Amino acid sequence: MQYYLSVLGFAAIDSLNILAWAVIAGLWLTAAGRSEAFTPKAARFTGGAFCGIVILALVSVWVIGNNEEFVRSLFHNLWAMVVLGVIGLVITVLGLRSRPAEDEAPPEAPVAQSILAKFGIMLTGITLGIVQSGTSAPFAAGMVLISLNDFQWWVKVIHIVLFAIVAIIPSVALIVTLSRVKSGAVAAATRRIDRFLSFGRVAGRILTLVVGIALLVVAAVRIVQLSGVVS
Repeated sequence: MQYYLSVLGFAAIDSLNILAWAVIAGLWLTAAGRSEAFTPKAARFTGGAFCGIVILALVSVWVIGNNEEFVRSLFHNLWAMVVLGVIGLVITVLGLRSRPAEDEAPPEAPVAQSILAKFGIMLTGITLGIVQSGTSAPFAAGMVLISLNDFQWWVKVIHIVLFAIVAIIPSVALIVTLSRVKSGAVAAATRRIDRFLSFGRVAGRILTLVVGIALLVVAAVRIVQLSGVVS
């Protein structure tokens, strides 16, 4: 049970994807609140993000699984833990230095549209899913957990799919919510989108700090343990 809670918890943290939400909001603003023009495009974009997460997860689990002894040995290597601590420190500093949400301008629809026009909706979603998860510490932690547990390959694939589903739930919820907004309530919905994105930025900043501090603590504990073994 602890394994599943950990994996799904990492997926939930990875689901806080401000850029994806901004693209979805940009699609909705461009469609001027018309669900028939917004929903299919947003669904293709989010479906692409889902595929991107699954593709990266499959590759990650395959690579880690084929180098399992090396990955496990890193947790017993003093210098590897020092590097982990440095990574945790950098993540913590980035979280502390992030600008408050109220100082950030909300993303504009033309920005999202220019990206979509250049790469296409589906490919943009796939690329964004790969890039966002590829730079996410919770995603990496989830893949390590899946890889190092003794499951059949098809069970690991199911766990990857579950991870990806949880990771896109907020985006799906945003699409469903925006698709139900009536054309006469666009202005009010736009203000709510701004507040939602502001909340997402604050939550992302807090979770960045949590991840950074957690890595620092894990690294510090392992360094103390390994130093005691060495001495």
